[in-house]
Amino acid sequence: MPSLPPPWPGPDSAPAAAPFRLPEAVPYATPQWPGCGGRFKSLADDFAVDEIALYAPSGEGEHLYARLWKRGMTTQQALQRISEATGVPLRAIGWAGRKDAQAVTTQWISLHAPEAPLHQAESADLRFLELSRHGNKLRRGHLLGNRFRVRVRGATLLPHWEELVEFCARQGFPNLFGPQRFGAAGRNAENGRRLLTRLRGARRVNDAQRFLLHAYQAALFNSLLARRLTELGSLGRLLPGDLAVLHRNGAAFPAAPEALTDLQARADARELSPSAPLFGWRVPLAEGHPGRWEREALAAANLTLDAFRFGTKDASLPGERRAVRAFPAGLSWTPSFDGGEPALELHFTLAPGVYATSLLRELMKTPELDQAPPLDTED
Repeated sequence: MPSLPPPWPGPDSAPAAAPFRLPEAVPYATPQWPGCGGRFKSLADDFAVDEIALYAPSGEGEHLYARLWKRGMTTQQALQRISEATGVPLRAIGWAGRKDAQAVTTQWISLHAPEAPLHQAESADLRFLELSRHGNKLRRGHLLGNRFRVRVRGATLLPHWEELVEFCARQGFPNLFGPQRFGAAGRNAENGRRLLTRLRGARRVNDAQRFLLHAYQAALFNSLLARRLTELGSLGRLLPGDLAVLHRNGAAFPAAPEALTDLQARADARELSPSAPLFGWRVPLAEGHPGRWEREALAAANLTLDAFRFGTKDASLPGERRAVRAFPAGLSWTPSFDGGEPALELHFTLAPGVYATSLLRELMKTPELDQAPPLDTED
C-alpha cells in the first residue's frame, strides 16, 4: 500500500504553491464522434434535478426534515431565505448536496428546531413538498445520487449519435469537475491557489476559503485526468501502480501487477476504475507510471502534500482518491421541437459528486463546456 505522509504534526514549512497552468481543454473520451451541439439552461425549467435521498426520515426526532422545491436560486440562497423567515440559524440547517441555481431542483433539508414556520419562506420559486422528522441532522453527502432531466435546445442528431450515447453509458465519461466548481468567471481555482500560500499555520479555515481550496484541488485533478486521457486514449485501462476505486463505495486499493488481469476484467464490467488524487496532506499517491504523473503535477505546481496541512488537523485538507470516469444510469433521450427549434430531452441518474455538465460536455461538444479554468502565471 502506498505510504501516507508522516503522522501529525508535519514539517514547519513547505514550498509555497507556484502557478500551475492547466491544459487549454481536456480531451474528449469520444473524439471520433461529433456531439449534438445546442445549448442548455436557456430557461431554468430546461434543467431539472431531483435528489435521491440516502435514507427516508423516520418520522420521529428533534430535527425537522423538509423536501424543498426551488427554481432559479442556489441552495445557499434558499437556506438563507429559510433561515431569515423561520429564525432557525444557518448552522442548524442541514443539507446533503448543493444544487444548481439555473435549474428546477428538489432536495431534503433538516432544521434543528421543534417547529418552524416554513410557510413564511414559501414563494413562487420556493416551496416545501413533504415534511417529516428524524433523529439526526442531514449531513453533506447523505444522498444516493441525483436524477436529471435536461432539455438541450438547438440539438442536431448527427450520424453515430447512438454510438456516442452507448459509449458514455457502457464505457463511462470523464469524471471532471464541472464549471460550477470554478465559478462564473472560472476564477475559484486561481483564488484557491493564491489562498493556499497564505494559510500555512492557520488554525481555522472558513467555508468560503475551503470552497476555493476545493476548486484548486479540482483543477489539479482535472489536469491529471487530461494527461491520462492524452497519453492512454482511455480512462478504463488500469496500469501497474494504479490505485483503483470501487464505484459502489469509493474505496481505493493498489492495482498490483499480479492481479492486473483480474482487476481489468472488473474495470471492464464497470465495477471499478482508475483514480487520480484530490491532493491533500494524507492522500495516498499511486506508484508506477500513474504515480509519476501525480508527482510531476505536484512538482509543476511547486507543491508537496504537506502544503495542504495547516495549523490544525481539522483545518487541513486530507485529500481523497476520485475515479477518473463515471457512468450514467438510465441514460435515455427523446427528440422534440420546442419553440420552433429542435430540442433533445435527456434523462439520466448520476452518483453523488458527479457533474451532469461533464456528461453533457461529452454528448454536446460545445465550446462553452470545454474551457479550463484560468490559473494565472503571476500573482
